[in-house]
Amino acid sequence: MLFASYNIHYGLGRDHRYDVGRIADVVADADVICLQEVVQGWALNAFADQAAEIADRLNRYVWFHGAFDADASAVGADGRITNRRRTFGNAVLARWPIREARGHLLPKTILSAEFDLQRSVVEAVIAAPSGALRVYSLHLSHLAPCQRLPQIAALLELVHGAARRGGVWDNAATDLLVFSEPAPPVPASAVVMGDFNFTHTDPEYPVMGRAVAGDGLVDAWSQAGNAEDRESFPDYGRIDHCFVTADLASRVRRAWIDDTTPASDHYPLFVEIEA
Repeated sequence: MLFASYNIHYGLGRDHRYDVGRIADVVADADVICLQEVVQGWALNAFADQAAEIADRLNRYVWFHGAFDADASAVGADGRITNRRRTFGNAVLARWPIREARGHLLPKTILSAEFDLQRSVVEAVIAAPSGALRVYSLHLSHLAPCQRLPQIAALLELVHGAARRGGVWDNAATDLLVFSEPAPPVPASAVVMGDFNFTHTDPEYPVMGRAVAGDGLVDAWSQAGNAEDRESFPDYGRIDHCFVTADLASRVRRAWIDDTTPASDHYPLFVEIEA
């Protein structure tokens, strides 16, 4: 299976051209796609639903979660209200059904003199042919370790505490109309991708691999045998990562960054995992 992670920068490229279609084309071969900086309902791009546009172009299942939303409504000359919200977040797209999904807000501390915003992580269970697996798409704070480390702690608790937390519902409801089917088991395997905003030399990096309940996460880039680092964000470093649970580590075959596309200010990361 081919996985991709891409911070799409709202569809705005390094060449200052807005083109969501070329974003989709860059990751078209991937079976599972994690996107960050996806927007819905903003006037600057005609209130586009970018996740839906990309999914439609690629014919993929999709789930989007905005970390927050804000007012984007309007009042017409006749006084009628057009309700609209603008939001910003992460998405997961897949060639196979997204069996269940939910969004989790990450810790945020107010800063008096710096711009930051609410961050979140998407947790999606993909019904892949080789077996269901959890996929996480996330975007951590761009500011400093003091902001990111609490977010990493929350992320690791989500990944490693999945079995204890359970799925989006438990057992089966007695209501004949909804939730009448038994809750499926929570997959043990997980792929965690996104814009982490730290490099392998930063203090946050070793925390991601620290064992929690005897099961640490493995960096797919190094597991694939890449001897040298590559930049996923030009002039800053490899800040877009893919981490996998220990059971998937031996199945990582390749990992690479496509640094030829100007479609976003980031470059996409691709990881091939044996099914």
